[in-house]
Parts: sequence; C-alpha cells; structure tokens
Amino acid sequence: MTVSLSPEPLRVAIVGAGPGGLAAAIQLARLKDISLSVFDQARELREVGAGISLNENTWRLLQDLGAADRIEQYVERAVEGKLLVEHRNGRTGELLARRFHNGRCDPNKPPAVRVERYKLQNALLSQLPPDLIQLTKKLVGLHENAHGVTLEFADGTRSGPFHLVIGADGIRSVVRQYAFPNHKLKYTGKVAYRVLIPQEKVAHLLPDIPPASCFWHTRDTHIYTNPLDNGLFEIATRALESEEHGTKVSWGQTVPKEQVVPQYKQNYCPLLREIIDAPDSWLEFALFGGPRLQSVVHNGRIALIGDASHPLSGAFGSGAAFAFEDAYVLKSALEFARKRGQDLGYALELFDSIRAPRYKDLYGVLDEMASNVADIKAQNPGIDEDEYVAQTTERNWQQAEGRGFIYAYNIAKVWAQREAVEDDRLGKPVHESAVVPAAA
Repeated sequence: MTVSLSPEPLRVAIVGAGPGGLAAAIQLARLKDISLSVFDQARELREVGAGISLNENTWRLLQDLGAADRIEQYVERAVEGKLLVEHRNGRTGELLARRFHNGRCDPNKPPAVRVERYKLQNALLSQLPPDLIQLTKKLVGLHENAHGVTLEFADGTRSGPFHLVIGADGIRSVVRQYAFPNHKLKYTGKVAYRVLIPQEKVAHLLPDIPPASCFWHTRDTHIYTNPLDNGLFEIATRALESEEHGTKVSWGQTVPKEQVVPQYKQNYCPLLREIIDAPDSWLEFALFGGPRLQSVVHNGRIALIGDASHPLSGAFGSGAAFAFEDAYVLKSALEFARKRGQDLGYALELFDSIRAPRYKDLYGVLDEMASNVADIKAQNPGIDEDEYVAQTTERNWQQAEGRGFIYAYNIAKVWAQREAVEDDRLGKPVHESAVVPAAA
C-alpha cells in the first residue's frame, strides 16, 4: 500500500559480497536517501574457482555498472568468425558442434569472453568505497518486528533493523531459508572439479585442444577446457559421487589429483586423460539444486538475487548475468517507486513480477532438456553412447545456445517496457521523493 512520504533514509542490508551483492551495492548506492550496509562471511574477499563467462548481456550490464573498462584490458575484442565454443565427444574427440562470433553483437565489445573470477570481482569492487563491506559476518538468523528486519551474526553481534534485506548469499542462502523455510536443497549426485594451471603444463597438448571454450561430453559427465588470458588454462569437470561423499564436500575444498584422475580413466580419450593428469591439485564443489521459487520476495522486506533466487547447480555459464539483471531491476523498481510515491512493498512486487518469470523460463529450459534426454532414451532403448551423446548435444546444448534466451536478453529494454506499462496504470507522476517502507 502507499504510505505517506518520510525523510528517513531507506535502510538496506545486502547479505553476500559476490558478484550479485557487489552489483546490488553499486546500483543502490546511486539512489538518494539510502543507508546501505553490506555483509559477507569471509575473512577476506577472494574468489575461488576458475574462470567466469561474460556474455553479451553480461557485458552490457558491466558497462552500466561502470566496471567494463576494468575487464576490457584483459580480453581481446570480438572478431567476426573467431571460434566461440565447441562441443565434442569426450570418448572419441569427435566434433559435434561449434559456434563462431557472428558479428551481431556490438563490434566494439566482446559479446562472449571468459576471464578469471577475481578480475570480475576487482572490477566491481573498484566502483565501491573500500570500507563499505563488513567482513567476518556469517549470518545465522533474521528477526522481524514492526521496525524492520534485524540480522544476527555468528560472532554474537546484531545489525539493524533494516527496511530492506537483500539476500545475495548464494545457493545455500540463509536469507532464503528464513524467507522460505519449506524450500529444500538437494544434492545432485555430482561434484565439480575446477582448476587453473599454466598453459605450459599442457603445452605439448595445445595443438590438439580447441583454442576456445570446449565441452567434451560423455553419457553422464563432461570435461570443459579453455585457454584463458595471461597464459592460463582452465579445466572444469563433472563427476558422479555418492550422496554421502557429496554432502561432506565444502565449497571450494582443495583435493589432490589422486582423487580426481581415477574419475576419468574410463570413457575419456587419451588427450583428455593427459589433461586431467596435468594439475597437482583441484578445487572440489558439491553440486546442489532446489525447486523453483514461485516468488523471490518476502513480506515486503526481503528480496533474493543471484544464486539465492534460483538455486541451481548451473545456469548456462550465466550466473553473473542473472545476478546483474536482478540488481538492475531492483534499483530501477526502487527508483520508480520513489518517483511515483509508492511504498517499498510496491517496489518489491514490481521487482518480483519481472524476475520470478525470468527464472520460471530458466527452469523451463532445464525441464525441456531433461525431457529431451528422457525422449531419446525412450525412443532408442539400445542406443550406444556415442549416438546418445550426439543426440543430446544436438537437442539440448546446441539448441539452447542458439535461442538467445540467455545471452541476447536485454534487461534494460525489458524494464523500459514494464515502466511504460506502470506509468500508464498509475497515471500522472507525483514529485520525486524517498522510497518509504510500507506501514507495519
């Protein structure tokens, strides 16, 4: 409901300082009358993992965030005809599909690149005051009353109350668990192993390795390879692990090569076995997922963004893009509510009405892919592995990449269209003022 305007600043807490949390902080810091606090459980901000994909839509949002120039120095601009991605049979090495830069994107910016994760983090941090983020703040509880939401941390401290809490705390979100206690994550039965190594460790193999992103598929797992900037080589894999083992794996746990190499001795070609043998250690990640949330806001006070809002073990390499879209829409909805004299509850409903359907579409694509796999198995009961890999690659990966559903999505246009609809619905604008919380 609309409430009377108040001079009190809107008190906002962002929980989590990954790409989504940092993007939200950059966006909201641009608004007037905002008191912003950012919390992260880490002792120091550092990105673990390997590379991160920056596609066409991600790049547009990095430009909006003011961080694109910090990334540009590390990548080559897109060249029409340059190899973008390949899909191959991991057992035989056979080429199944490939895609090239086609020139449809901005010719002055790379529509799809892959960089080390810390470079993206540093680019985002460069747009924020150095003392904004409070570290060693592991969230353990949220408490609501008439004045807002108070955060409780593992160190015994509390902060708040806040009018708005933004859960950017990842797939194992404490904020989501509070807002939606019946939502449960489930171990997928797979772990990911990821590593960055110097290219010289695989120098003798490079002539046979595609000079771009390459997925090497087998029936149940895959290996991903990519030569990155600065002479680095990225390897990311999936492996089947029992639930007992998977649930014990912490985020980004270092494991020796002896744990990884045996996973790929069978059913992968000699080239890939040599690649897997090159690193001395790996980072292991247990993969979890959960059902789609019908809504990504709670009680007019809490909003979920990034992995917290779509708990999946993978999103076509576009997790950063989804999080940046969330931050863009949240800031835009708050700004619009301010202009139109609406309350915080209205702003969050507006945000939810744009983002929840986006994630519904994402889950729909993944459900369709699972259905395709089931159809292939049902129609070809005795299908051999190579034909199975070829058909699933064609029906899932190749078709999904060509849809433009993810990579060509333009959130600025989506927002502009919705803003026009809301303007027509609400009528003549009122004077600009602060977004205020809804009445308790």
